Amino acid sequence: MGLYKKASANLPDNFSIFQLMSVLEMDGSDIRECRNVLKQWFHLGYIKRISKNMYQKLK
Repeated sequence: MGLYKKASANLPDNFSIFQLMSVLEMDGSDIRECRNVLKQWFHLGYIKRISKNMYQKLK
């Protein structure tokens, strides 16, 4: 997944949704799209959710 590789290379192990949006150059109106991306990554096992807006990379 190219989008994950791009984000993963530029994010710390624990990151917030807002850090991800910054790396992917998304603005505030794209938050729903960003949440959908995070949901897909969660289901694929790339990340785990550690709080409401915080995530941890697994791979």
